[in-house]
Amino acid sequence: MPALRESINKVFQSEFYRNILSLFSGMFLARLFPALFALIIVRIYSPENFGLFVLYITIASTLSIISTGKYENAIILAETKTEKRHIFWLAQKINVLVNVVVALGIFVYILVEGVELITSVLQLVLIPLYSFFFAAVQLLRNVLISNKQFKKLSFLEITRSVTTGILQCLFFAFPDTGLFMGAFLAQLLIYFVYARMIPEAQWNHKFRFTKEERNYGRRYINFPKFSVASEIFNFLSSQLPVFLIKPFFGSTMLGLYSFPHRYVSTPVQLLSTSVSRVYIQKARSLKDNVPDLSRLTFSLFKKQFLIGIIPFTVMTLWGQAIFRLVFGAEWEFSGFLAQLIAPWLFVVMLISPLSAIMIVMEKQKISMFFNILLMAFRIAGLLIGGIILKNISWAIGLYSFTGFAFFVALGAYSLKLAGVKPGDILKFVFKILIVILLPLILLRLWM
Repeated sequence: MPALRESINKVFQSEFYRNILSLFSGMFLARLFPALFALIIVRIYSPENFGLFVLYITIASTLSIISTGKYENAIILAETKTEKRHIFWLAQKINVLVNVVVALGIFVYILVEGVELITSVLQLVLIPLYSFFFAAVQLLRNVLISNKQFKKLSFLEITRSVTTGILQCLFFAFPDTGLFMGAFLAQLLIYFVYARMIPEAQWNHKFRFTKEERNYGRRYINFPKFSVASEIFNFLSSQLPVFLIKPFFGSTMLGLYSFPHRYVSTPVQLLSTSVSRVYIQKARSLKDNVPDLSRLTFSLFKKQFLIGIIPFTVMTLWGQAIFRLVFGAEWEFSGFLAQLIAPWLFVVMLISPLSAIMIVMEKQKISMFFNILLMAFRIAGLLIGGIILKNISWAIGLYSFTGFAFFVALGAYSLKLAGVKPGDILKFVFKILIVILLPLILLRLWM
């Protein structure tokens, strides 16, 4: 007990882990408020309204992936405020250009197709507007990460979440566009409020690309060359079950898969995002100090492993029983699918934050090839399960196994980049598996 207490005290005394805790708390509240607002929103908007909102906001969010050329990641690598400011406005001007071109294309489409319904016109016009401000807020986030202003970042996330909920409720009189309009105006307000607080985001009064911006554009050209494609493949890869389960197995099976995936992946996303944002800043500062970078990365790996091994092992071994007990017998099969995806989501939680080292070391090309291969193997797994075996358990099992294997490989590569010795990793993992995993497996067999 004294040793455990001492370890906990060391964690809370570390600025690195305090920053993670601060950001995690903010992210948790930012996810909690939408759930609370949902109690109101579901009473004033119909399922059809939600369906249209999800469709349009997905298109806009996908557009935002390419609208800055992924130069926002270069902000984290920048060392001086001047450099960050030039990169910020390089990305912001690209953001303007991309979304103006898309807006012009939408106006041409509206004129050619003769779209007359005002709500449809407004939804289409909101796509580039939302994309622009969503990407602009991401630029602000990365400036805050680079400056280690994690409390301000947490407050930004909470404020954005609350503002979105309030505005969506206030626009209830416009059910067809209220959800999208509320989300867009929330991004707009957050950008203009926080841009005033961040020196790097102050307008440089130059509409053309400056010489410095062009130089930094060339310096970090691998971000638009490789990271844009990598992000698109990653997004499509994560959405494959949504695209393929329904045509192979029907809407019911899609729902039975989506339900456990949503509830098991939510804490994974919260923790991974919080840790990744803090780790990438710290790793950048230690880039030239390999021994300290190695110690930090290995320490984080061990703590992540210890946090996740018990709950994910329990879900893997008893997921079906847990879902039957908590959600009822009709969701028992969802529990079985949760058992299949739990090992994959465990390594996602473990490795996803550490893979940020690839941005620090500027390995965008490797990241792109990783996501291409991952998507190809995932498609193959789902097609084998859907067309050849005609069994959703095999389809999800193969999809999960592919993700597990690829993320283990990604983890090994990321840890190598950070200078962590493979022998230390294997020794730690083997010890934990013997002490924690083996007893749980024996207990499951005994029961």
